[in-house]
Amino acid sequence: MQLKSKSLDQTAQIAALVAKEIPQTPCLLLRGGLGAGKTTFSKYLIHYLTGTPLEEITSPTYSYVHVYDKKLAHFDLYRVPSQDYLEELGLIELLSDPCVIKIIEWPDIALSLLPANRLEITIDSSDSEE
Repeated sequence: MQLKSKSLDQTAQIAALVAKEIPQTPCLLLRGGLGAGKTTFSKYLIHYLTGTPLEEITSPTYSYVHVYDKKLAHFDLYRVPSQDYLEELGLIELLSDPCVIKIIEWPDIALSLLPANRLEITIDSSDSEE
């Protein structure tokens, strides 16, 4: 399935659709280039899943993770060099916890720690029709 968004409103609508799938696959991997919209998509998704006001949802770029209501963790692993570093940060347990919904931007470094049952979304900011 391929969904296209041309506006923030459409991105919010897509996030609402994906939110309905999260109970079946509580691990969501987000891929895409820098500035593609992964964090914006995550923001809407977190809002729909937790009810957290949009203005209270921020990027975990420098903190690596933000946890919402102890049931959802939003990770940004862009700057993580290794799984050993994830362990140093104390994130292995959270990444492995089956009771926590995980939204993970730049997930490749943690793939072996994640469940096989996961939803992967690639966000492409280009306007091409490929």
